[in-house]
Amino acid sequence: MQDKISLAGDLGSGKSTVADILIKRLGAEYYSTGAIVRSIAASKGMTVGELNKYMETHPEIDHEIDAGIAALSEDERFLIIDSRMAWHFTKGTFKVYLSCDIETSALRIMHANRQGEHNATLEETIDCTRSRRESEKKRYTEQYGVNIKDLSNYSLIVDTTVATPDQIADRIIESFALWQKDKSYKKVYLSPERIHFPEMELDGDTLSPKSAILEAGEELSDITVCERDGEFYLVSGFESAMAYVFRFSTFIPATLVKAEPDGEYVRMRNSL
Repeated sequence: MQDKISLAGDLGSGKSTVADILIKRLGAEYYSTGAIVRSIAASKGMTVGELNKYMETHPEIDHEIDAGIAALSEDERFLIIDSRMAWHFTKGTFKVYLSCDIETSALRIMHANRQGEHNATLEETIDCTRSRRESEKKRYTEQYGVNIKDLSNYSLIVDTTVATPDQIADRIIESFALWQKDKSYKKVYLSPERIHFPEMELDGDTLSPKSAILEAGEELSDITVCERDGEFYLVSGFESAMAYVFRFSTFIPATLVKAEPDGEYVRMRNSL
């Protein structure tokens, strides 16, 4: 059976844009449930948000879509599957999640001006985005007993808030090759601006020479982060993470762990 890539992520995280790059660079074919959902919404004269609410009490729509995703398990084609639930229903995929700051997501949704997804203001778009996230989470939890926002479900998490689509595709392609050799592979790539750092460590003068020895292409492996409500918090590896910050790196590579943020935190973009 051909290995496939399932691509899930936050609304406005750039899944379709990144998928287009992956298709061209990997010679894969594209399957998108998002396009199917927008088509259904248009046929019913609804916005996508309204359809999401409607689907909470009409699970037959989800079941029809998900049956099509499950059938892809036996498909011999090399596929990029843009879908909220392909990681769950399509067997043996490289499970990728694209994460994005909610304000950036909302701005992208507004600029895309897709049918059924337009709002007049940024605040309305942010509210609608949050509502759609919660609606989808509720539906899939009730219907299938899975949490689509539990990022431990995924092999790779890539932050798309700042990075270019090509930089994101690079991370996916490199990680996909590593996953093909070792199916236990898991990694998180976050932009420095996205991480909440412990405030007391940022205020102190505790950096070691580690920040000066990061060579090109080298990764420091002791960085761990946890996630809560779409936000990422540094758990360990402060000095290593700062090494990436001082080198103006696009991504900080980390491992996702189960933990709760403890103490005061600050976003890097508000600190330097």
